[in-house]
Amino acid sequence: MNQFSSNESSKSSGLSFRDLQKLPETQQQLINWIRRQNQANLLDIAIHLCQDEDTALQMLTPLIEKGFLEEIIENNERYYRVTYPPKRGQPLFKKLMDKKKASATSQEEKPEDENPLTMDNGQ
Repeated sequence: MNQFSSNESSKSSGLSFRDLQKLPETQQQLINWIRRQNQANLLDIAIHLCQDEDTALQMLTPLIEKGFLEEIIENNERYYRVTYPPKRGQPLFKKLMDKKKASATSQEEKPEDENPLTMDNGQ
């Protein structure tokens, strides 16, 4: 039986709606079922598919390799769940907020005589 772990690198950063639409109907249904369960173990997936565990794992393998599903190990039990790509805009927003905080901090750290807002310009 192949083993995958959540720290293995994959070709994708998660399943987008566009990716889901490109998959065969059986894979779409499987992913949607796992998503609704939040996570599922191999036995539950096999029962849902009316297949044995080896066949179920063969169906999961390409989805795991593409990064659409991840394997989680909890209490010595393997679970599978859908992975999603990061939300757009968050890295840029975080960068901008960090820059704003850094700017505010640098203004606070300037000695009073160097701060252009408080200099009396000889008046």
